[in-house]
Amino acid sequence: MKLLFLLLASILGSAVASAGELVMIVSTETGMPYTSFRQGLLSDGLIKSFGDALAQQLQLTPRYLLAPRKRIESALRNGEGDLLCNMRPEWLDGKDWLWSTTILSSQEIIATRRDTAAIRSVHELRRQRIGTLLGYRYPNLEQPLGDEFKRDDAASDDQNLAKLLRNRFTYMLTNSVYYDYQRKLHRERAALNPVTYAVASTDTYCALPAHGKISLGALDQAILSLKRHGQLQAIQDRYRPARLAQGETH
Repeated sequence: MKLLFLLLASILGSAVASAGELVMIVSTETGMPYTSFRQGLLSDGLIKSFGDALAQQLQLTPRYLLAPRKRIESALRNGEGDLLCNMRPEWLDGKDWLWSTTILSSQEIIATRRDTAAIRSVHELRRQRIGTLLGYRYPNLEQPLGDEFKRDDAASDDQNLAKLLRNRFTYMLTNSVYYDYQRKLHRERAALNPVTYAVASTDTYCALPAHGKISLGALDQAILSLKRHGQLQAIQDRYRPARLAQGETH
């Protein structure tokens, strides 16, 4: 009987601990300033800082479940995590997810080396190999280019950047937050073109299931509180290189 009681107590204790967690599913394909990984754990970056602040606002303990881009949505659907953040509806298969208020804003851009002429139109990218991320969708290029959109998929932004710098291709599709960070801090930053082609402005959100542990109302209230008290802006500023924080543009 005592053994049974201890077993039940252990199970109940695990359930309580789980109920007190905010589990954010994180794609392993991104790099700094969004994510940094160490020994199989999320160790730094915008996503971790945002998740830590959000969990504190919700009075929960943050935990990060790492998964490849192709598995993040199934992990959310299977209840392995509570939230999937820094996403957009058109990037996911499911049409039944609830979507939070905006968390981050950036631009989807085409990045190049300094030795590449500036792009003036998306149609100049026809039949050109473009560095993209495996499992990601790019409707802003897929729609105008159709079959002439030639993807060169890699597992991460960092891999794509290395391929760009090694002349494996001429164009890389990424976002301005990532590129600004790398253009200031990458050891080969002198080779990166400060002039980029803006494909579209991009706001990102958090996706959550309709009947999950966190309600959409509670999530939005927590995010708006982080914005109202300047915490979300402070997190973004923390990962923005100093010269950019002072107003430098491309």
